[in-house]
Amino acid sequence: MLGVAGMPRGALSQTTRSLTKLIVPYGAGNITDQVARVFVDAFAARSGKHLVVDNQPGAGGMLGTYNLIRGPADGSTLGMVSVAALAIAPHAAKQAVQYDPFTDLVPVAGVSVSSAFLAVNASLPVRTLAELVAYARARPANDPLFYCSPGNATVPHLNIETLRRSLDFPLQHIPYRTSAAANTDLLAGRVQVTMDSASITVPHMKAGTLRPIAFNSVRRSADFPDVPTFREVAPDVQLLNAWSATFFPKGTSAAVTQAAAEEIQATVNDPRFADLLPLGVAPFPLGATQLTAQIRQDHERLGKLIAAIGLTQD
Repeated sequence: MLGVAGMPRGALSQTTRSLTKLIVPYGAGNITDQVARVFVDAFAARSGKHLVVDNQPGAGGMLGTYNLIRGPADGSTLGMVSVAALAIAPHAAKQAVQYDPFTDLVPVAGVSVSSAFLAVNASLPVRTLAELVAYARARPANDPLFYCSPGNATVPHLNIETLRRSLDFPLQHIPYRTSAAANTDLLAGRVQVTMDSASITVPHMKAGTLRPIAFNSVRRSADFPDVPTFREVAPDVQLLNAWSATFFPKGTSAAVTQAAAEEIQATVNDPRFADLLPLGVAPFPLGATQLTAQIRQDHERLGKLIAAIGLTQD
């Protein structure tokens, strides 16, 4: 487990002394799980309080999120939930979702946000977004370009679909069960385009088997400074950066929530926390009010996109 020795230790308020468990609605090794492992070490170094990570994978984060809302509202159980379970699943898996992201959870603080590259198999004769659009338009209808994702209604799927619809060019979606499976076909050239998380694509970009086209972040990547951001090449296209944040079950008191939020934000804002995050992941130190606004914004926009696609996971 990664450590953050040297972080200043802050005194925990009495209201948060009972905080002992962090539910992560994803399996070990998932990007949110990786962030959670870094977070609990950083939190312990600051506060002296050790959180136990409780992985509860299933149904794309819905199972663990449902279990979180059924947990005790006494400040003992916190959850680290990603945007997919809060702003995508309620639209794409309506029959399966058994919680309301606005009424069943108490937002505490943001933790992390991921960036992603639009990348292509290096054999594809395109180096810019404009060239990719033109190349896709020039392909015969019976021989389209294919893009991969780790499944329907995942962030990579919705981002490329947003891009494709906004710029009006043809790409055919091929969903896989995992990023690893998608990458196998991508590297083999059976599919040509991806926009998975940087932790998935960057090693192959550095190896030269994938070519980065654009970066979904506020600034260019230090590792690929020649690759423009989407803000530079497609400023009117609103893409999603996958984020994770902490929540308490409904009914948790304002005093408990505020005390926990202060400790969590102090942890997330420490530069040493950023240094330990996985590749392509950055701190996301939103307060409760900002976090609520972010959920509403993503929930509304992605709901419209999912309806337009006619997409369902049910």
